[in-house]
Amino acid sequence: MIPSIGPILALLAAASLAAQNPLATLADPFSGTYQNEQLKLELKRSGTEYTGLILLSGQSLPVKAKASAGKLAGSFVVQGQSYAFSATRNGTQLTLTTDGTTHVLEKASATVSAAPAATPAVVGEWQSQTGVVRVNADGTATIGDKTHRWTMEGNVITFAGNGEAIRVPFEMAGNTWTWKFPDGQLVMTRMAPGAAASAVAPAANKGVVGSWQGPNGAVQINPDGTATVAGVPYRYSQSGNQLTLAGPDGTFVAAVQQAGDSMTWMINGKTLQFQRAAATWALSGGSGKGGVLPELIGKWCESAYLNNSAGTYGRSACFTLLADGSYQYASEGGATGQTAGGAYGTASDGNDSGTWTATENSITATSRKTGVRTFRLEKRNHAKTGDPMLVLDGTEFTTAYQKAPWR
Repeated sequence: MIPSIGPILALLAAASLAAQNPLATLADPFSGTYQNEQLKLELKRSGTEYTGLILLSGQSLPVKAKASAGKLAGSFVVQGQSYAFSATRNGTQLTLTTDGTTHVLEKASATVSAAPAATPAVVGEWQSQTGVVRVNADGTATIGDKTHRWTMEGNVITFAGNGEAIRVPFEMAGNTWTWKFPDGQLVMTRMAPGAAASAVAPAANKGVVGSWQGPNGAVQINPDGTATVAGVPYRYSQSGNQLTLAGPDGTFVAAVQQAGDSMTWMINGKTLQFQRAAATWALSGGSGKGGVLPELIGKWCESAYLNNSAGTYGRSACFTLLADGSYQYASEGGATGQTAGGAYGTASDGNDSGTWTATENSITATSRKTGVRTFRLEKRNHAKTGDPMLVLDGTEFTTAYQKAPWR
């Protein structure tokens, strides 16, 4: 008896369908978001290629890759340098290998929460004296009109996406969030969902709150009722145009007048003039008109030393550009040698402070001693060490801290 071919044809048909399953051509095991405690990988497919970002320590590293035989092969870029990697997928895990190092990442949809563990403490809208900061649970933040990526480790939050990544130490107490800078701080208050900024800072305080430069140094007036005048802490209150400050040296009452970014205090018959200082780096972000550019923040130094038959000469000068828009300058020099009349020696030192703003090719300083001056700015790397330098009107100042070379 010749067996029926019906079942055989059915099996052949089933095998043919399995081999040409149209769903198999649509499978995409690599698109999505994967992360562990150290890094986050975002991938999106376009045709046969994948593009995305690796988010690591506040850096956003561009990624390109292709998939073949169930394996992803590609590269990512760090400061212009390309590094190769490969990745495989197993269930909800993606294993990424680069230069012999392996990272096991979990697909975001399979994790309990894709946001950092400490997200509930910082996510939300925060009112400062110069604007609103929005920190989102998806790892993005809006500061002024600039968008950043953020990561957090302990009590340090890092913002990337607007020039050099900036690490900001902070303190948090209830609904008050304080960012700590080298020579100042920014105090913010949590806003109620949907609340207007004016609901946080009392209307009477909105005019004087902020950073000011006065005849005796910087003045910081915070929306929480605290103030710092030339480094001395005070508590203050305001009623109409009367400002009362209480501190370790007594209580003072000032009649206040304001006109734009100028403020005048009348105390005991004396007039004190103040100018509003540049806003915190994150809230200004820099612009064509000048701002506090994050990549310039730090200490920069020039040094010279000469030793010959006539004697020795040495000079050093350093300036520190602070994130709150202020700067500090210090210099010292000396010379020793022999003349016909005998030995000689000289020494000198100087210091100054004020506020600063910058564009891509200039820095403008408002000095307490000499007024406003604009310097031509160039960015170079040291010919021998590769350290970044700021060149102001032809004079080279090298970073005093560890910084990556300019690109």
